[in-house]
Amino acid sequence: MTDRQDVRTTAPRFAQADSAPFEHWIAALRAEARTKGIGENTLAEAFDGLRLNRRALELEARQPEFVTPVGAYVAALTGKQALATGREKRRQHAALLARIEAAYGVPARYLLAIWRLESDYGANFGSFPVVETLATLAYAGTPKRRPFWRRQLIGALEIVDRGHATFARLVGSWAGAMGHTQFIPTTYLDHAVDFDGDGRRDLWRSLPDVFASTANYLRKSGWQSGLPFGWEAALPEGFDYSRAHLGESRTVAEWRALGVRRADGKPLPEIDRPVSLIVPAGWNGPVFLVTQNYRAILRYNNAAAYALTVGLLAERLEGQGDLVARWPAAARLLSRAEKAELQRGLMALGYDPGPVDGKVGPETRKAIRAFQKRAGKPADGYANQALLDAVRKAAHR
Repeated sequence: MTDRQDVRTTAPRFAQADSAPFEHWIAALRAEARTKGIGENTLAEAFDGLRLNRRALELEARQPEFVTPVGAYVAALTGKQALATGREKRRQHAALLARIEAAYGVPARYLLAIWRLESDYGANFGSFPVVETLATLAYAGTPKRRPFWRRQLIGALEIVDRGHATFARLVGSWAGAMGHTQFIPTTYLDHAVDFDGDGRRDLWRSLPDVFASTANYLRKSGWQSGLPFGWEAALPEGFDYSRAHLGESRTVAEWRALGVRRADGKPLPEIDRPVSLIVPAGWNGPVFLVTQNYRAILRYNNAAAYALTVGLLAERLEGQGDLVARWPAAARLLSRAEKAELQRGLMALGYDPGPVDGKVGPETRKAIRAFQKRAGKPADGYANQALLDAVRKAAHR
């Protein structure tokens, strides 16, 4: 999911002091692109007069699936209008979607859900010039992410140089994602397919190519036919929440032996493939058993809120997916500075949260669970204001 407040900067450049270094950086990038066989006409069209885009840098720091409480994120994207439009789109494209499912094993409801989250069923591709924003992020974005943005920029040049699209067509999100289902350039090069047989992989105007490319990406990301993304679960009293994370996988039978059941009272399916337990809003919110297909959706967008919303919207398009448990009251999520403070506090208390980078990844969640266990709290690994307050208090004793 991309931020839809796409606004091209009106400033001609950054401060003059930044102009010369940026021009030198572009010159080095041109040289690198030439080594990959990209032609001079493409390079001239891409880089002559190129500007930096301030808005892209602002949006990099506040992606909605990472700063919006998960319950609010799900509610905003799975409402009545989203369901009504999705069902109408499914009716309109039923024959095509059936062909895609037969070819790739991905049910239509998941393709429709991704379509909704990525471009509101094709209503909004974004308005950022892809080369401009990727150059900005590769030059001045988050330092750890600059190599990634540079690869995407080279990929965008390859798309044009190979004749797949024009620069005028490469307009998309602040992150360089394009078309109906918002493929970044390297994903386009690796996974887009020409399903309509016209010789182009057109993710802007050909829904056969859009749906097939999206299904192909999911399949190559490990999608398993015949499985849903998961099920809402209910846990027994005293359950050890330190088991609730993607790093721990068990068979359904093993989870059942630990007292895990479906929240709606239906029996868990008899499958022998591993599933994981997650608590995306902490121990006092909905709990889910998730399959490999949830992980495949994460490959599309590595945010738990995104993958969960795709799964729930897909099920709701079928008249299912309503939750038994309520989401916790929407609370402000921790800022990056507060997450960094949390990491420093955990470190001061003798835990290892990994690098102090303001991101709650697996290492930080493991440290949080250890702190929670010692404090006698449910070890769900969830970072919120109450946890930060508890760490502050413990660190200053």
